[in-house]
Amino acid sequence: SLNDRVIFINYLFNEDPMLFQDTLNKINQMASFDEAVGHVVSEHPEWDLNSEVVYRFMMAVRRRLR
Repeated sequence: SLNDRVIFINYLFNEDPMLFQDTLNKINQMASFDEAVGHVVSEHPEWDLNSEVVYRFMMAVRRRLR
């Protein structure tokens, strides 16, 4: 949703919509959710994987890759 997109950009991507879009473009080319998780862990080590915002982002990624 638009609200989620704004939250993700503001909290996970340091208010950088281009970084958000670049990350989504890379994730969209991946074949599996596990591959996407590996990408997120390697490209965004500062993210707290136990946070609600990261959880919501990863669930959106999971839905997209099904």
